[in-house]
Amino acid sequence: MSLNSTEAERLIEQWRDQIVPRSFNAGFVTLSYVVSLIGAASTLELINRRTAPKGKINHLLLISAAITMGGIAIWCMHFIGNRAIQMADGEPSLQIAYSSGFTAFSFFMPILVLVAAFVAIGTNDKVSWWRVAIGGTLAGAAICGMHYLGNASINNYVCIYNIANVVGAALIAVAASIIALSLFFVFRAGWTNSWWKRIISAVLLAGAVSGMHWCASTGTSYKLIALAGDNNQLSRNETVIVVICLSVGACLVMASFAMYTARIMQRYASKAQQVVLAAAVFDKHGRVLVSPDGLLPSEKITDSFLEKTPQDSFTVAHPLFHWMFQASRNWSSITSIINGISNHLSHLPHNGRDNSRGGIKLITDHGELIENYDVIFRELFCAAAEGLADKMKTQLTNVGVLWDEILPTGAGGRAQAQAQDRQTQCGAEHAAGGGDGQGQRGADGIHGASLEDLAEKGVVRQPYQEFGRGSLMFLVRRVENTRDMESLAAAGYRFAELHQVSGIIGSTMQIKTRSIENKLRTMSSFAENNAMLEPGVHVGFFGVQARVNNAYG
Repeated sequence: MSLNSTEAERLIEQWRDQIVPRSFNAGFVTLSYVVSLIGAASTLELINRRTAPKGKINHLLLISAAITMGGIAIWCMHFIGNRAIQMADGEPSLQIAYSSGFTAFSFFMPILVLVAAFVAIGTNDKVSWWRVAIGGTLAGAAICGMHYLGNASINNYVCIYNIANVVGAALIAVAASIIALSLFFVFRAGWTNSWWKRIISAVLLAGAVSGMHWCASTGTSYKLIALAGDNNQLSRNETVIVVICLSVGACLVMASFAMYTARIMQRYASKAQQVVLAAAVFDKHGRVLVSPDGLLPSEKITDSFLEKTPQDSFTVAHPLFHWMFQASRNWSSITSIINGISNHLSHLPHNGRDNSRGGIKLITDHGELIENYDVIFRELFCAAAEGLADKMKTQLTNVGVLWDEILPTGAGGRAQAQAQDRQTQCGAEHAAGGGDGQGQRGADGIHGASLEDLAEKGVVRQPYQEFGRGSLMFLVRRVENTRDMESLAAAGYRFAELHQVSGIIGSTMQIKTRSIENKLRTMSSFAENNAMLEPGVHVGFFGVQARVNNAYG
């Protein structure tokens, strides 16, 4: 509502060059913190998925994190916070008005500073305290700088600051930012960065923004120099609308990542029922390559292995495994025909509209195996290996060699555990009942041995093939040079200590092995010691050990 000239003159005479009293609207104060929390949570989610300083995806994550922090957590919070300030009991002509030029500049300034802050923090898994300190200081500077730059855009008041509040606000911004980022990166480095721990970090980071803002605002006085224009109320409402739109956008970002993560977890769970090829890539320190969610790169070979006879189980003794084992040590010969393999697979019959490799029909309409099933299975293995190479942005020749063991996946945990307990108990009773007078020692040895060792000795049957509904094979590789490690990081992967991610890998991929960490350590040694022999004459030893379990031939 526009003022008549008499009313305007009265207000000017009453308040010009005077400190106008102000109050705070509790609803907008609460909303300002919620907006800041949304921006901070989105920022930490984006930073968590950044794996390297290089790569288009990592650059996009960096810029997006700076926008959600600087544009939403800081800028939006500031203007919603200032919207909570009511001047002179809400008199429209005395409310705060802004200059559009300074307001726009105040949006981009913290984003640029935060890009520098996040670059300074880096992407290393090991927490660098000096990097976190520099990054937190820059983040605090971005918060303070935006606040005072935003106040500089006020064109109808002169802001008068209390020095104590200015210093206190700066300390709050820097200290809380450093603490929040420290907690976040400690959780991230330890792979204990669950959603509720990220929320704790986000609460602290939003507290840095809000704490700084309100500490500074309570120490700020406003001296009137001009009345607000007639369109000021509309401008204030438009600011709220812009903030709400940006906040909704941040919520959509978090929801998208949540749905993406859930989809990935669901996909890995479904792979547990299938024949899958995974990549176990280790660095010189024995760390394993994983996605930001702590998962190994993997590709489905086929839904299941189709047995030609009741005795035709898919084990390391199967001729197909022998062929794959040999082929993985001669990828250079496969590279020349991989395009032909992909072309042949694309022309095979598929289920419905699923034209992917996983949709190939391996059983005819008459319930019989497709013609040349063994050849097609080999082609599917090669295509899966090529898919892993594409995921890791490397060549097929560098994807790794096949590990000499197949792990079962996807069995019902309780049923398997009960069966294992029954088998172990029966084995112990059998050993204890021996007539050689050493039954008790045998029973003690049984209880101290693993189920795999007992199966090797013939005391119990190997349960893996019986209870595992899926099969998991590994291509193992060891990377030594920095260039390869940077390339893998740019592709969106990180190296992690085995004890930090083995539980995540085992549970998500539903691997039915008691100690997946030990298996991964074995793979690491396998990759380290699996160098091909140099050309020449070599002498070797070949030993054969009989297995008493019929499932292994």
